[in-house]
Amino acid sequence: MPIKKRTSVLLDGNLLKKARKSLKTSTNTEAITRALQEAVRTREIQATLRDLIRKGRGRFVDIPR
Repeated sequence: MPIKKRTSVLLDGNLLKKARKSLKTSTNTEAITRALQEAVRTREIQATLRDLIRKGRGRFVDIPR
């Protein structure tokens, strides 16, 4: 079970509202948690792709549709 921490932060209200709408969440906590998860996931994907390219196994080409 994840450790939960109560904290107080100042956030841009309009940005939080847009995040809730974009992520289709009903609470601010859920929106912030999902946004943080997405940020971490994105960084992990970027790191993995960088490693593949460095190792020479990432020769990406466009596939015509």
